[in-house]
Formats: sequence, structure tokens, C-alpha cells
Amino acid sequence: MKNLTKIAFAVSLMTLSSAAISATADGTEGATSTATFDVTLTLSEQVMVSELAGNMGGFLFGAYGGAGDLTATQDICVYHNGDGVYDITISDDSATAGFNVEDAGDTTAITMDVVFNDEQGVLGIPTTMAEATKIFGQTAANTTNQDCSAGIGMSASIEVTLAALDLQAAPAGAYDAQLTLLVEPN
Repeated sequence: MKNLTKIAFAVSLMTLSSAAISATADGTEGATSTATFDVTLTLSEQVMVSELAGNMGGFLFGAYGGAGDLTATQDICVYHNGDGVYDITISDDSATAGFNVEDAGDTTAITMDVVFNDEQGVLGIPTTMAEATKIFGQTAANTTNQDCSAGIGMSASIEVTLAALDLQAAPAGAYDAQLTLLVEPN
């Protein structure tokens, strides 16, 4: 029975294979014969988010000195194999609503502001993000290279700010969060 099943499976594969690969124009009998075949492919839209050279270091603020806001910006690469238009959602892993860094026990949270810009650095129009809320129609994806090493180069930036008043009001300890970027074709 097992061998019969294998034979039936092999015959069905051969049938499918011959149906999937058929000549567009059969050749004629003779000393030589030429046939033509169509090759078709559908390529779906693809996106990829990364940082040039693969060293997405994140936002490592270190020890707070007690004065001023903590702000850092990271340029990133958003690649799109289509028209360059994409949607983005940024979320974090904190237990508290909104963007936050939290202590190890998730008992104390410090609010952080997250700003997305669909161009690198200070170019473009920065958008203050709401946690886990999609923004539509970002237009500056790199359409040339997945790693942004050619074309327009780095194509977006993220800025994270922790306000001095929030930092000064928080108890001593180590705080962290993980941001997740979801990029989708528009």
C-alpha cells in the first residue's frame, strides 16, 4: 500500500509538471526541431527595513546626568521594490499604554516621544507617532537597493526623546524598552 501511494504521488507530480511546462509553439519533426516556451512570473510588492551595514544600534542613552531631555536620532533604510510608498506602525513592548521605558519589574514607566520622518535626518516632515498606530502613505523609500547603499541612501529616521521632567521624577534604576517597526507596502 505504501509503495502504491508513492507511485500515485509520483504520477500526479509528473502530470502537474507536464501541465505546468508546455510548449507555446511545438517544434516540427526533422533533423532539428525548435519549440518555444513562455516564462511568466508574478512578483509581489516587498519592503524591508534595516540600517546601513546592519548595525542598528538602537537608542543607548547610558546614565542620565540630571539635566535636560535625552534625545537621539537613528537614520534607517526603508526599501520598497515598487513605487516607494509605504505605511509604518511603531510599537513598543512596555506594559503601560503609549511609548515608555520601564524598570525591570515593569512597575515604573517613563514616557518617551517617538517621531518618525520619512526622510533621513532633519529633511522631510517629522510625524509624532502614537504607539501601535499606522501612518499611511510615506513616500521616500529607497527603490534602488535593499540596504540603501545606492539610490537615495538612508531613507527615513526615528527620533526618541525622554523629557527632563519625567526623568527627574522617576526613581533610580535601569529602564528599557524595545521598539518594533512594521513597514508595509501602501
